[in-house]
Amino acid sequence: MLSMCIAYDATLNPFGSMDHMVARDADGNVTGLIDVEAHELAGGKLRDIWEVPGAAGSGTWPEWLGSAVFDFRVELGPDKRISALVHKVGGYRRERPAIEAAIAQRKAATPEGEPVDLRDILGGPGKPLILDDQGRTVGRSPTNAGTPAHLPIIGKA
Repeated sequence: MLSMCIAYDATLNPFGSMDHMVARDADGNVTGLIDVEAHELAGGKLRDIWEVPGAAGSGTWPEWLGSAVFDFRVELGPDKRISALVHKVGGYRRERPAIEAAIAQRKAATPEGEPVDLRDILGGPGKPLILDDQGRTVGRSPTNAGTPAHLPIIGKA
């Protein structure tokens, strides 16, 4: 599953994040998105694909929180994966099992063959969840209709 990556320091404070990583062919053309969570679940280290100087570790997180991720502290589970994010001020806990349960419930409620829309639960790359000052979800950023037309594009596909 597509996931956000969080790099953290020795005190488990996030100091780097990445929304997604693209795969490229030998000519540099984009061929898709890398499933970093699948790599992590298979026992791979994110340092294999994402090196953050000074990081004590890094891991995937199912939600996109944008810069709000820096308002949290990382908690690691017995498997050394990120199991929870704890808000530094309010103490609110964002726990992976609760998020995974919400995903499973949505999938079960979606008719077979229909796409499962998880954007209100997870946000998305470039469209993070909006959090209150305690770290609770209050919404998600508006859907982006694409790259603004006034921005110059290099290497048009």
